[in-house]
Amino acid sequence: MDFKLSEQEQKIWERAQEFTREYITPKAHELEKRNEFPKDVVQKAYEAGLMNLHVPKEAGGPGLSLLAETLVSEATGYGCAGMATSIMCNNLAFAPLLIGATIEQLKTYVEPLITGKEVKFGAFCLTERGAGSDVSGMTTRAIRDGDEYIINGTKCWITNGPVASLFTVFASTQPELKHKGISVFMVPKTKGVKIGHIENKVGQRNSVQSEVIFEDVRVPKDCLVGKEGDGFKIAMMTLDKTRAGIAAIATGVAQRAVDEAARFASIRHQFGKPVGRFQGISFMLADMGARASAARLLTRYAAWRADQGMPVSKDSAFAKAFASDAAMQNAIDAVQIFGGYGYIQEYPVEKLMRDAKLLQIYEGTNQIQRMVAGRAILKESVNLDTGFHVKYDGRDAPLI
Repeated sequence: MDFKLSEQEQKIWERAQEFTREYITPKAHELEKRNEFPKDVVQKAYEAGLMNLHVPKEAGGPGLSLLAETLVSEATGYGCAGMATSIMCNNLAFAPLLIGATIEQLKTYVEPLITGKEVKFGAFCLTERGAGSDVSGMTTRAIRDGDEYIINGTKCWITNGPVASLFTVFASTQPELKHKGISVFMVPKTKGVKIGHIENKVGQRNSVQSEVIFEDVRVPKDCLVGKEGDGFKIAMMTLDKTRAGIAAIATGVAQRAVDEAARFASIRHQFGKPVGRFQGISFMLADMGARASAARLLTRYAAWRADQGMPVSKDSAFAKAFASDAAMQNAIDAVQIFGGYGYIQEYPVEKLMRDAKLLQIYEGTNQIQRMVAGRAILKESVNLDTGFHVKYDGRDAPLI
């Protein structure tokens, strides 16, 4: 078992860390106060080759691994989870297209967005006010009209919605089939695509989320990804892969909390010695470090499995839930170690706490992640034989 990064991955990791130190960490608080989308920073990330890593070479991208993406997300998440979300959101927006679209479709709709001088954005449009974890409640409709589809509906909490040039839209083509009637479309910014309410969030204010409204939007039939009814399957396959990216941002936040708390505990003196020398604080730091390290290992393992084409639903759910919980707990502990300073905006850890909370919610709440993982474990248990048997309802069954 080799945990060493490849030479290419190591270079990406170092480049992303250097980029974070130069462009993200120094500007995160300033931009957050203005509640401003970090267009200039994201442009620099694009120029540095830190975006769209997963797009295949045939469609103009570098065709790198999911593991490489997680390295960038962890490094940028260390500097600011909101900026990391803005930088990595194309991964989510384009993932359904990479799963279900043809190379010809990718060259038509994606390649122009990733090969120009100016950064362009995609937006993943799945969630609605009445259809979050339960997508079967989706009300957005796509009706076939000759060689076109007409799309109507409203999506909410769409990351990069106000700045997107291409929307990956999930809409029902056969409402009576519920989730089996969902399809997915590539929708360019065109007539009838409108931006609604822009969210004013507690944390991750360096990313932007909004409503996206589709009013009689006409798209050609070649904007359909895969076949009608493939949308739910493609969405689940997408989230299986992209959860690792959220876990990676969370790992960055968790590690930043460790580092900030440790530095403060080394210089803050009480009772004649650094507070880090007290057992109560040192134990907290040890637990925080263990969480960050475990989150990193779970995340990279999930990404590696996805890159190998192995089943990844359970492992990506483990990674996302554990890493985001670790980020939240580490941020809370960092605030506690800072004491009163931790509750003041001039110090870095209160932002970590606000940013971490969203990581437990978006791209599938951690309760949903536990449902995904639990179902996978139960499915695996059908073929599990521990060697011990008892009677259940009069039938032989393994004792597990």
